[in-house]
Amino acid sequence: MPRLSLAALLLAGTALPALAAAPLPANEEIIVTAPLEGALIESLQGATVLRRDAIVTRLSTSLGELLSGLPGISSTFFGAGAGRPIIRGLGEDRIRVLENGIGTIDASSASPDHAVGADPIDARRIEVLRGAAALAYGGNAVGGVVNVIDETIPTSLPERGWTARGVAAWSSADEGAQGSLGLTAGIGDVALSLDWGGRDTGDYETPLGLAENSWTNMESLSGGLSLVKPWGYAGIGVKSYQTSYGLPPEAPGEAGGRIELEQTRIEARGDVRLDLGPFTRLDWAAQASDYTHTEFEADGAPGTVFDSDGYEARLELHNGGEESRLSGATGLQFSRVDFAATGDESFIAPTLTRDVGLFTVQRWDTGSWGVEGGLRIEHREHENDVFGSRDFTPVSASIGAFYRPAEGWFAGLTIARTERAPTNVELFADGPHLATAAYEVGDPSLDVETATSIEGSVRYASDAWSFELSLYRIGFDGYIALVPTGADILLDDGDLLPEYRFVQRDATFTGGEISLSVRLAEIAGATIRADLQADIVSAEFDAGGDLPRIPPRSVTLGLEAEGARWLARVEMVDIAEQTDIAAFETETPGSTVLNARLAFQPIPGEDVTLMLDGRNLTDEEVRVHSSFLKDELPRPGRSVRLAVSARY
Repeated sequence: MPRLSLAALLLAGTALPALAAAPLPANEEIIVTAPLEGALIESLQGATVLRRDAIVTRLSTSLGELLSGLPGISSTFFGAGAGRPIIRGLGEDRIRVLENGIGTIDASSASPDHAVGADPIDARRIEVLRGAAALAYGGNAVGGVVNVIDETIPTSLPERGWTARGVAAWSSADEGAQGSLGLTAGIGDVALSLDWGGRDTGDYETPLGLAENSWTNMESLSGGLSLVKPWGYAGIGVKSYQTSYGLPPEAPGEAGGRIELEQTRIEARGDVRLDLGPFTRLDWAAQASDYTHTEFEADGAPGTVFDSDGYEARLELHNGGEESRLSGATGLQFSRVDFAATGDESFIAPTLTRDVGLFTVQRWDTGSWGVEGGLRIEHREHENDVFGSRDFTPVSASIGAFYRPAEGWFAGLTIARTERAPTNVELFADGPHLATAAYEVGDPSLDVETATSIEGSVRYASDAWSFELSLYRIGFDGYIALVPTGADILLDDGDLLPEYRFVQRDATFTGGEISLSVRLAEIAGATIRADLQADIVSAEFDAGGDLPRIPPRSVTLGLEAEGARWLARVEMVDIAEQTDIAAFETETPGSTVLNARLAFQPIPGEDVTLMLDGRNLTDEEVRVHSSFLKDELPRPGRSVRLAVSARY
């Protein structure tokens, strides 16, 4: 793929006006990822919503890095090209990454050096559910859900007949350019959409010097159309995504390898309003994906190739409405994925995985208080070319209650029991995995992993101030962990790798998040606000010892001033040192990062926003404890970022 021109990106971005909408308060922001769609403040589990302006502000080179620093969220951070979200210390198959409500069908949960197939550069919205979302999305959402929502399939007709959008950004630490362009047009009752996104970054600077072979390159192209009627919409779309990125060299000064990833995704979605007894809506979504991920050696020779092809579909029938005390959704979800790895690092034989799940989630709301609960039954079957077949039937359930003591206040308590079937890697791995510097061995006899969780939350939202506190405890019966055995395995090339095996051990996660925002004053037409957010998680095996790569405590303090056409913000992010470490881990020092931002709308009445960001202004050395490369690769150092966002 040709490298992007920074000048072309900036020219394309400035040719279109921008959307700089102010964030909605929690009592107005609606979450669409959960079957019980409703206001953010009404969610029984912790939730975060990023609209387009916030996504543009936080744009990074991976989904994990974009979300890192939000309450309870960190990243695997395998360099600039690969970063998968970690929520409340849980990652890999315990976090479900969705694109428009459907799984991405990539290989990102199999290895930390694999990029996520859903790139946020053209996202209209990102929703994060913290805590068990297994009732709607399966046991592998026991830690939470990240849903990247784009505009591939239009859901409404543009008011003026068409709408255009564009973003362009440049960053100094990696001399990188990012941009996206999109157009949606209406022809009668048909809406058509076309989007392009691209990224081109070089090796990034750290406080210790240049991070060798940390470049990235990405391009995506999508298009779709939908029929929009008073009864709802139905549409189809296709998206092509290609990315390549460098991998850190084995030793300083040596050449590094690279990864090239290609994915083609075809999807269909619809939302139909019904008047059929208690049922008011029918939602459906389906997608088929063709994914190939090739790892090239330092000399340019192709090494391991990962293929993940398959489809996933879900159907939701909603009941109740504004005048009904009982509301909810009942759904069916199924998928089929062929996964294969061939080459030097083919640590798992080809595996076919089938999943099917049936669920219902219901809420009874009296106005001042209510209850919410649900049930999910699913069946997973793995067919491995070497070890044969294993099948599982996990059952998950939850019950919760909520109370509204006064205007703007919401308090809730949820108890959930979630069962997760083992993955193909956990069952059948048997080979060298260089990204984790381990020889990984699965266990075909692994059983279902069971998590019993309790979460309590209190929220308040008003124009003057807002507050949220969430506390949780998750007890795992048979937590599946990759642990070192102390032995070394001799490879064919004479190298030694430490042996790691997947085992089941009881474990407990305890933690919480808090956020507070206060309007301090009105000065010369500007609103001054201060905000604070903090999160902490502790994870231990019940028999003794800490789990590996658990993120440390973090605290963010912010101060911002907002006028009619401008916003200025400064924030300090303090990350504690991590001393609670697992066997063969090392402690990670803490760090304190200073960031600043200035946004300005130069044309009155037009949606054009210019942004100037300063990231890590003190050039702090930041190590990511949840990263396999924490000792070799710090986060980027001081960087200045210029961006323009436009919509018309």
